[in-house]
Parts: sequence; C-alpha cells; structure tokens
Amino acid sequence: MAHSILIIGGTGVFGKRLVRHLCGQPGLVLHVSSRSAAKAAAFVQSLNDARAALHAVTLDSRVNLQEQLDHIRPSIVVDCSGPFQGAGYETARAVLTAGAHFIDLADARDYLVGFDGALDATARQNGVCALNGASSTPAVSTCAVRHLTKGWQRIDTVDIAITPGGRSEVGRSVIEAILSYAGKDVPIWDNGELSTTTGWQNAKRIDMPGLGRRRVAAVETFDAEYLGPLLDVASRVSFSAGLESGIEQRGIEALAALRKRKLIGSANALIPLLLKARQITRIPTSTCGGMLVDICGLDADGVVARAQWSLVARQDHGPNIPILPAAAVIRKLLSGFVEPGAGFAHAALSLSDIQDEMGAYDIKAATSVVRTDQGISENATGAQPVPGQACRA
Repeated sequence: MAHSILIIGGTGVFGKRLVRHLCGQPGLVLHVSSRSAAKAAAFVQSLNDARAALHAVTLDSRVNLQEQLDHIRPSIVVDCSGPFQGAGYETARAVLTAGAHFIDLADARDYLVGFDGALDATARQNGVCALNGASSTPAVSTCAVRHLTKGWQRIDTVDIAITPGGRSEVGRSVIEAILSYAGKDVPIWDNGELSTTTGWQNAKRIDMPGLGRRRVAAVETFDAEYLGPLLDVASRVSFSAGLESGIEQRGIEALAALRKRKLIGSANALIPLLLKARQITRIPTSTCGGMLVDICGLDADGVVARAQWSLVARQDHGPNIPILPAAAVIRKLLSGFVEPGAGFAHAALSLSDIQDEMGAYDIKAATSVVRTDQGISENATGAQPVPGQACRA
C-alpha cells in the first residue's frame, strides 16, 4: 500500500531537501507543493532517479488548502513553508480535520507554546497526530539533552549553539525569521528562572568541535523556557547561533543594536538587499557547519560531569539537519508507533532515531563526557568550562 505525503513548501530551502530525502523510498507518493505551478513541476522533473512517485501540486495553504486536501487525500502532511513567527494553526487544523497526520518544522516560540492546547482535541477526535518543532530546535536539541543527561542527579547548565556553513542556501523566510526578533527580548533560563536577553546581542566566540572558534549571539528559541523547568536546570539554559560570514554576523548584530535602541523598526524592507549581498558576503565562507550541546551537572553517580554532543556537517549538508526529525517522525508514523494527539515531535523520537537519518550525508555526530571530583563554581564572566576541570555556571 502506497503512503501519500503532502509537502507544503516543497520547493523551499528545507522542503526541497525533505523531498530529496524521502524520494528514494519506494512505496511513497510525494505531493510536492508550491505556489508556483512551474516551480513545482520543474523541481519534480529534476528528480529523475526517484523511487517514490512524485506529483507537482500548486497550492497556497492560505487559500485552497481544504480543496487540495480533499483531492489529494494524504495520510501525512508536512509543513516546511515558514516562517512560523506570528503564524496561526489554521493549516494544522485543516489537515487534522481531513484525517491526516500533521508535522511542521516550526521553531518559533509563540507558535510552539500554543500548539498543544489549540490542536490536541482535534487530533484525538480524528485519530491522528499533530507534531510540531520537528527541526534542529526543539527536536534535535531536546533529544540530545535528554540523551546526555539520562539518569543525572542534577543539571546545572545547558548551552546550545548552531553555526551553519556560510555557503548554505538561505531563503527569504529564514532571514525574515532572524529579523523578527533581532534587537527584541528573547527568553533565557538564568539563575534557575525564566528571564530575557536581547536577540542577536551578547555575542561571544566559542569552540565548535571540528570547526574551530566561531562567533555566536543569543537567538530566540523555545528551548530556554522549556528545558529549564522541564529538567529543573539549576543555573542556565542558553541558545546561540552564528553566521560564518563575519560581515553577515556583525551586520545582524548591528541591526539588532539599532532596533533595541528604537532607532529603526522592522528591517524586513532590507531582506531583498540582504539576499543579494549574500552573493558577495558568502564568498570567503565554507560549506561546513555544526551544532553543539554542552551540559554540566551531577551525573547518575553524583559526580561532577561535563557532557557534549556535537555534529559537523560538510559538503553543504548542514541544511539537511532541520529536516531529519521530520523524516524520523514520518518513519515512526508509517510504522504506527505514535499515539494520536498534539505535541512536540521530540516526544516521539530518540536521538538515535534522528541520527539514523544522517546516513546519506556527510554529517558526523560525536559524544564526549568528562568527569571530575571538583565542585561546581560560579563564573560571572560566562566562560566555557574546560574539559577535565570543574564545570562553571
């Protein structure tokens, strides 16, 4: 029996990669959607070695989604469109009402917060799943934290960072998402309670395993306010991101500083210019990016420990990382291993489920744990812990 899957935003930066990831699987029928019929058709025709059946679909989820759902009758719908900042749940609700499972790649805080309450009853009523956040954050990050801290007696700090390769393709929705919170308050877990910092400010240089030192700044994610209380983190949960191009990184930081001081409002008018500028600013960068989850606390034996999970993606394979949780969830759904209801995608996954999807790419993950008998001390400078020494909050 063929399984019908509709990919909303199937010709976008992440949608294309999810389609390519899935199209090698026989027994799937992939409906690749775009607002442009020509764009959808051209992309589908380019996948001449696909083992799945492919169909180009012209679709604007804000206009004719219910009609298309009635026509296609998919068993699973994946929303890769973005940006999810300011988005509602109309698309997800229509999919659930049509009797299909729903997955999205959302990482926007407000969207994630209200998802369960808005959709759980509808999902259960129709016997299907609505799973959100199936992306680098919060799915990959949360699965990595859970994996590293299994059985730990106490978690003191959780620091997460993402630094994509500068040559990677960036679409309008990604830049729009970045600019939506640059210079605005974003959540951070600090001294054991929810606080705020400024998006794309408080920059620092950190050691990224396999990549060297890269500059990162605070970004808006749900991880800080979610992981802090969920795991009773004693001190800090932070999430940072960095652009490999120094010009791009400092440019976003400058826009954030101007916005914080209310010298500018929305910077969306600059998006076309920023996209054009990337043709030049990306020249000195590489195709290598990575992710780091760095945790300090007391392990299962009550010993001070620092645990790290990191990955390095080469050959511009980094942009595939955000689609891997969605691919892993699809595999689970097709196997019937997910109960009906709405919630976070990571609840249905383990870190190994996600890493199993990496096989086709030049993406290498590694885990390290350093234990020490020394106590944990406070460090007001926020310096990174040194392996073999006491973890510092």
